[in-house]
Amino acid sequence: MRIGIVGSGAVGLYYGARLQRSGQDVQFLLRSDYHAIMRSGIRVRASDTSFQVGEVNGFLAPEEIGEVDLIIVSVKSISNQDLPNLLTPMLKTGTIIATFQNGLGNYEFLKSAFPKNPILVGACFVCLNRVAPGVVENYYLGSVVLGGDKLEREAFSSSVAAIMESARIRCRVSEDLHQLLWQKLLWNVPFNGLAIAAGEISTDLILSSDALRNLARGLMEEIVLGAKSQGLEVEIELIDHLIQETRSMGAYRPSSLVDFVEGKPVELESIWGEPLRRAMSSGVELPKLETLYRLLKILCERQ
Repeated sequence: MRIGIVGSGAVGLYYGARLQRSGQDVQFLLRSDYHAIMRSGIRVRASDTSFQVGEVNGFLAPEEIGEVDLIIVSVKSISNQDLPNLLTPMLKTGTIIATFQNGLGNYEFLKSAFPKNPILVGACFVCLNRVAPGVVENYYLGSVVLGGDKLEREAFSSSVAAIMESARIRCRVSEDLHQLLWQKLLWNVPFNGLAIAAGEISTDLILSSDALRNLARGLMEEIVLGAKSQGLEVEIELIDHLIQETRSMGAYRPSSLVDFVEGKPVELESIWGEPLRRAMSSGVELPKLETLYRLLKILCERQ
């Protein structure tokens, strides 16, 4: 399968490198890392095994890549407005577009922008940091869960899941893509948010503080309520499971914290703002999430 990676940060580089290592024909749309990757390839330092992909098909423009069978979109949601220009030169009839992005609203944006192409959601339950140009560290293997509307899920998700599994990426298919996206928020909202708001700290420090751990739990409980307001069932038992999984990650710096510290825009609206608005539009108040969202907005404006 000919695969295009659009958004070559930690997520794009990691999954693209694993797919190329498994024998897939992967094309990377690169920006700041272009020269380093073309010179030295992509290095992945993972908990199961570390490896390097030496020869990378890297390009600076989508026109140089041309048509592909699958596009993995891993740009930050704040860059969605650029996707029509970035993806169109790579599309043909039947090209699958899979969004590996955080938060809410990305799937709907892609469905509207590319109505003739199948759109899948890939929720990545994984811990990654890009620590240097072309170098990614993986602290928690996790998995990818795919979703889409019924027709697209049944027609296309199995083939994408198969190539993921062949690359030693644990992958399964969910029957409810909206439930899947809220499940991902169950971790992203508290840990990405508190890592910034509590003073640029890693996840182990959040869990070692009684006050912050309880606040994280309270935020997770509100996400369960927010999902319920949308007619979705997110199991509250997942909270304890995710807290235990987060303990095993050690001193992990979530992606939004890394962006904030490096002076890059944070995905404020897709991770915190949009879930809050959807719940409020259904008559459900989420006071802890609202406070965190407003605090993050102030911090990001000062940045």
